Amino acid sequence: MKKLADVKKIKERKISQNEIEKNEKISKRNKLYMYTIPMIIIILLAVIYIPTNNNYLLIPFGIFFLIFLFGWDANQRTCSECKKWNSIIWIDNKVDIQIATKQKKNLIGKKVTKNVRKKITKSTGKCTNCGKENTVEKIRRI
Repeated sequence: MKKLADVKKIKERKISQNEIEKNEKISKRNKLYMYTIPMIIIILLAVIYIPTNNNYLLIPFGIFFLIFLFGWDANQRTCSECKKWNSIIWIDNKVDIQIATKQKKNLIGKKVTKNVRKKITKSTGKCTNCGKENTVEKIRRI
């Protein structure tokens, strides 16, 4: 794992359109082999396991689940600029909780005010290939 000092040494560089297309092609292939196909196989094994209760199905289930987890992590680290697979190193992670009020009508027709809390996670990462910073913002309801 790289240290923060090593991340600061990464310089921005220009990426040609040809390299972006090549990276995107490799990323799509990796996403298919390490993320999508294992997920489909996991679902099929789970559907087969439920009625049969064959414990030997849990072995390939576990193997494909590990492949799926590594593929999911690498897919989250794909750079949005240069499309390089697994090239982002996360630098900063901030969590902010916002409270918003919503008004709804209940069954009687009376207006009811309700507080809704949203958890916003902002993750900042730096690409090891092109050197640009990427910010990902995820909104979750608590």
